[in-house]
Amino acid sequence: MSEKLWRVGQRELDYIKEALDLGLTGVMNQKLEYEFAKKMGVKYAVGVNSGTSALHSCLAAMGIGQGDEVIVPPLTFASTAFSVLYLGGVPVFADIDPDTFNISHEDIARKITSRTKAIIPVSLYGLSAEMDPIMEIADTYDIFVLEDCAQCFLGKYKGKTAGTIGHMGIFSFERSKHMTTGNGGMLITNDAELAEKARKFSILGYSTLKAGAYETKPPKDIIQDPNFERHLFVSPNYRLPEVCAAMALAQLEQLDMFVDRRIKIAKIYSNVLSECEWLHSQKTPEYTVNTYFTYAMKLDSQKANVSWEQFRKEYLEIGGDPYYAAWKLTYTEPAIQGMKFENGIEYKPGLCPIAEKIQPQIIQLKTNYESLDYAKKQAEIISQTIDKIEK
Repeated sequence: MSEKLWRVGQRELDYIKEALDLGLTGVMNQKLEYEFAKKMGVKYAVGVNSGTSALHSCLAAMGIGQGDEVIVPPLTFASTAFSVLYLGGVPVFADIDPDTFNISHEDIARKITSRTKAIIPVSLYGLSAEMDPIMEIADTYDIFVLEDCAQCFLGKYKGKTAGTIGHMGIFSFERSKHMTTGNGGMLITNDAELAEKARKFSILGYSTLKAGAYETKPPKDIIQDPNFERHLFVSPNYRLPEVCAAMALAQLEQLDMFVDRRIKIAKIYSNVLSECEWLHSQKTPEYTVNTYFTYAMKLDSQKANVSWEQFRKEYLEIGGDPYYAAWKLTYTEPAIQGMKFENGIEYKPGLCPIAEKIQPQIIQLKTNYESLDYAKKQAEIISQTIDKIEK
C-alpha cells in the first residue's frame, strides 16, 4: 500500500492558491472557523497549530493553574495529561471501562476532590465517552468538562455530536486524523467568554482578540499608535498558518466521506472477527456512533494461547499491514513516571489496574485506507491469522 496521502488532492491545492492570491490576509482562517463551527453546531471555533495547543488553550481559558487537579484517562496520547502540567496543574488518572476502553465515570467520581477543576474525557479511537454521567458529576461539583476529540470527528453520543457536550471540545488535524493539514487543530465552544480567553491565550495574550475570528479588528491607526498595548499576559503563539487553514477548509468539505470510509472499513473488520472468541473489539454502545480513528480490539492471550507479539508476527508474515499497539499509559512514561505532588498524588504502577491490564492487549488496526478492496484484503489476512493460530 502506498504511503501517499490519498486524502489530499486538487481541492486542497486550489484553496491554498486562493489563500496565497489573497495575500495571506487571514480570510481562510475566518472561513474555516465559521464553517467548522457550523459543521459542529456550535457558536465558536478557534483554529490553532495542533490538538495539543487546543488542549492547552482551553485549560488556560478555564483558569487551570498551580495545584489544580484535572481528571484524565491514562490510555490515550500523552498530550491530554501534558497540557495540564504545562499550566502547573495536576493530572489525576481515572481508570477505564474494560469494554469501551474509555475513561470510567465511576472512577471519575471516586477521584473528585476539593481541588478538582476539570475533567478531560477522551473520545478514544473515535468513540465518545459516557458523557451524561460525566456532565452530571461536573454539574454536581461545578467543574469544567473539556472533550478531547482529537480522534473523533462527527462521532455521536445520544444524538449529540462529540465535542459539543462539554464546556469545550478540541480536535486534531495531525496527519493520521479524519481530516488533516499535516499538523493543526481546532477548539470549539458555545461560551463566548471561554472562546475569547482561549483565543487570546493562543495568540500571545493579544488585547484586541474576541471570541469570533477578527471579531473586532481595530483600525490600523490604533494598532500603529506607539502607545498601543498589545499583550495582556504572557502566553504562546499557537496561530494556525493560513495555508493550513485553507487545506483544512478543503478537508472539512470532504469530512463526511472520510468518516464514512472509516466506518465502512470497521464493519469489514467486524464481519471477520464476529466469531473469534479471543479478539474482543472495542464495545460501541447502540446510542453512540463510533467514527473509528482506528479499529481497536484486545487480545485474550490466555484463551488464544498466543502473545500480542506472536499474533502480530503471524499477521505480518502473510501480508498484513503493520498495526499499532496502544500507547504506554501516560503515568508510566519516563517523562512523568515517579512524579510526586503536594496533594499526595504519585505516578507509579497500580493507579489504574484495569488500564494496566488491558493496554498490553490492545491491537489498533488501520482504517485510513482509500480502497475498500484493500481493507477487505487486510480483513481476510486477519481471518487467516486467526485460523492459523486456532489449528
